[in-house]
Amino acid sequence: MAMPCLILLTSCDVLEVESEGQLPGDVFWIEGNAANAEGFLMSIYFNFRKAVMGSSQFLTASGDMRCAPIIPTSSNNNRVNYLVANRMNDLRNYGGSPFGATTQWKPFYDVIQPANILIKEIDEVPEITKEERRIFKAEAVFMRNLAYFFMVRAFGDVPYYTNAYNSESLPRTPLVTVLKNCLEDIRTGALGEDPDNSLLPWTYSSNAKKGIRATRGSVIALMMHINLWLVQFDGQNKTHYYQNVIALGEQLEMHNGAYELLDMSRISTVFRGGSNEGLFEIAQNVNQANEVFSPGAVFSNSVTFSHTSASNPEYYYDGSYMEKLFPRTETDLRKEYWFDENMYMPTSMYPTEIKKFLYVDYYGNNEITSNAGNQIIFRYADALLLYAEALAALGDEAKANEQLNRIRRRAGAEETMLSGRELRDAIFWERQRELIGEGQYFYDLVRTGKISNYAYTEHPIRLTEFNAGAWMWPLHRDVLKNNTKVQLNLYWE
Repeated sequence: MAMPCLILLTSCDVLEVESEGQLPGDVFWIEGNAANAEGFLMSIYFNFRKAVMGSSQFLTASGDMRCAPIIPTSSNNNRVNYLVANRMNDLRNYGGSPFGATTQWKPFYDVIQPANILIKEIDEVPEITKEERRIFKAEAVFMRNLAYFFMVRAFGDVPYYTNAYNSESLPRTPLVTVLKNCLEDIRTGALGEDPDNSLLPWTYSSNAKKGIRATRGSVIALMMHINLWLVQFDGQNKTHYYQNVIALGEQLEMHNGAYELLDMSRISTVFRGGSNEGLFEIAQNVNQANEVFSPGAVFSNSVTFSHTSASNPEYYYDGSYMEKLFPRTETDLRKEYWFDENMYMPTSMYPTEIKKFLYVDYYGNNEITSNAGNQIIFRYADALLLYAEALAALGDEAKANEQLNRIRRRAGAEETMLSGRELRDAIFWERQRELIGEGQYFYDLVRTGKISNYAYTEHPIRLTEFNAGAWMWPLHRDVLKNNTKVQLNLYWE
């Protein structure tokens, strides 16, 4: 993979070259200061926003819609039809689809490359304390591994590198190796060897940083997810990975003063961002043109219309699926807070609206958005359910029920005392209830292996096709122009 050796930040002045042997970037770091380093770090966060919530509509397309129990309001909406049916080549070639950009991994390397550079060069910056350097590095380590994790979930094997100025073509590294490398990198570079000697704070009191800057909780959530992906793809070591998730869950529990499950009456504040439940979010500022999400990347813009300029939602959830998630006879406050009166009997004339994320506002150009809040990547409820999943897998069923019931109790739902497969299934379905619309649906099916089972999805991928790579996104063929050592995802070629 050919990588340029310089990154130019729009927020920085153009730097003069003082000698033939010195690059402008050398001056940036050697003559820089904490404010320059902070600006460079912010560019990494900015690039991640662009990769996930930009025109590719990455999170909604890859996590919420693919193989999902959704029905397009217009039957000829092929971008929805193809995603639901996992017809990825048809989707790629469909002229009305914006998802061609979702097949490109370059936006994530635009996060990784500057993170690598910051980690290498930050020690050259004068007038920065040792503690500040450690925090800058820890945030950059988190962001590069978050980017690798997002790529692996979409593309499987990806070229992996951590050197700052890579200029050589690299083959794709097996996904298990990438994820193991990520865990080790995070452990040494962002988590710290001693659980009580964190490189990052548990939380921030400042609203300018809370939820949207890397913390101890966001690092732990990322590691929990990575370990559970390794359960699927490195199954011979699954006990080890489950043990890792339990240990990480225990760390969260020991410091749970930093995070909490907000009462359902306050749940809307979670999705606006910066709450005590948020572990990591992508910031949005509707007053700044370069800090807003692409309208199509906002899940609620596709599933609401009463509060926007649309006449109908783009799609709605199948009524039988809603009945499975939220049985009519069972009490659950999420039914009241998150859905409208059509949740059980949706049709193209009376589609269900999902009100979960509604936070209506206008961008500077007077374009309306149904959610002006942040995009949740990880939150406390998500991490607790991963913790419960690992506990159940290793037989600590009492504690697994305890964690599951924390989520159900918040929702006013009946608590459980289950065991065996019933417990494991209950945790899976609780994740589908609790995290609907948060970009976890398809990924949960893949990492648990349930994507091949009709009991868990109406649009399964057969096991033989799964093993051949049908769960991955096709790769844009432009990658071959920049890297002669890369193979495409052959299932889709």
